[in-house]
Amino acid sequence: MTITILERDEVGHVQKTYLWGSNRVVQRHHLTKPIDIHSFKVLTNIFLPSGYPASVSPDYLHYQIYNSLQAFCSSLAGLIASRATLEGFGVGNASASATHALLLTVLQDAFSRLTTIVAAYYIGTSLFPEAKTYRLLADILNDAAITLDALSPLLDSVYIPFDVPWSFPGSASGLRIAALCLSGSLRALCGVAAGGSKSALTLHFATPEKGVGDLGEINAKDASKETVLSLFGMLLGSLLVPQLTTLRSTCTVLSLLLVCHLAANYTAVRGVVLRSLNKQRAGIAWTLYRANAFASPDCRNGIIAETLTPKAIASRERIFEWPGLLRNGCTDKVMGHCTIGSSFSTVLPDYANCESLLRVFRSERYLLCFDPRSVPRSTRLRLHICLKEGHTPLDQLKAWVHSEEIGRVWAEHLVDGKDEPHAVIEATYQVVNGHFAAFVEHMRDLGWNLDEGALMTGTPKAVFVSADEVVDVTFDPEKKYI
Repeated sequence: MTITILERDEVGHVQKTYLWGSNRVVQRHHLTKPIDIHSFKVLTNIFLPSGYPASVSPDYLHYQIYNSLQAFCSSLAGLIASRATLEGFGVGNASASATHALLLTVLQDAFSRLTTIVAAYYIGTSLFPEAKTYRLLADILNDAAITLDALSPLLDSVYIPFDVPWSFPGSASGLRIAALCLSGSLRALCGVAAGGSKSALTLHFATPEKGVGDLGEINAKDASKETVLSLFGMLLGSLLVPQLTTLRSTCTVLSLLLVCHLAANYTAVRGVVLRSLNKQRAGIAWTLYRANAFASPDCRNGIIAETLTPKAIASRERIFEWPGLLRNGCTDKVMGHCTIGSSFSTVLPDYANCESLLRVFRSERYLLCFDPRSVPRSTRLRLHICLKEGHTPLDQLKAWVHSEEIGRVWAEHLVDGKDEPHAVIEATYQVVNGHFAAFVEHMRDLGWNLDEGALMTGTPKAVFVSADEVVDVTFDPEKKYI
């Protein structure tokens, strides 16, 4: 009897074969082809996660290539800006002192820290749902800060036709100090946006289509790549920066680096294929599904499978989109705006059919209302989604596709001439309720993760507890209601 034992690496390639027979072991080595990427074992082990490519999502390598390129360009541009910043602190100026430079550093750092606190409060909950947007926005803010730092030495010579009411001890002018403080605030905004969005993207990369990735290792390997790229950028910058002796050469090189930096970052973000649904992706998916839902049975499944894949939706997705905008995924026409997580008290005093509305959504964990300002068709459509107690990500998704359906019907006057909001809500609810289960099933089959709630930023202003019991209450004007 012969026993065969195979040894495979973490990606499934056979490394060794052991043949056990006749009381002896025969060992065979299997070498990969020279052109195979896995032949570079040292490089892959250092810079790529263990088990690549099975341990990461398919878009990981595309993102890392362009992300490395943009990090390299940013490192070179940062050196040019650092030289200008040192000049702004008084390096090379006999009238400047270390104390003045220290005070200016403290002032800039104070603006940076305050900006970090404010930015984390306002955009913290939006970083995960809109990870691609804030990842690109972070680099735009960083490039703006670099530009301000590079131009700061020139601001002393700018003529100001009025007296600045405040100044700083030393040689720095008020305009230069303002530029340095603004650049510090922009860098703080960049840090908040980049930190949160990078964590969301890393979490996405650590969830392959099959299997489980290692989030900690991916972060560690990314840090290794960034360290090497920063080192190369510093070495090349130490040779390049001394050659930039004129304003024209400095601006030319800096402009080229910033353009390459933004182009590489845009390409990297555009190639990311997220499998969770935020507002924009959910709207595109529902519009395309709705457009193909009534196709012939022979081609319906094929059309839906082709247009609703995460890669197909990513190709239609806009990097920058106004939050809450209702847009037709087929015609690209703006239909209105919807706010999810609103308080019912914002629309209750002006809503005429409150009882009928509650009856329509009695079996749902959400409630959808028209904003009183959007009832005339001449004004822009505005909707509010109020969430009930115990709502889940699927409830939020159903509420959002319902708002998309209302936007389509309201824009095209498809409710038999009825302009009443309640008639539109009830008619569209019947459509959504009849197709939502099939929509969810198709989306899950195509690889979408519908259990991650990426539709709502922040927490709802109020949770609607229950509308099942109606109790008649006689109002007593003499009684105080608290």
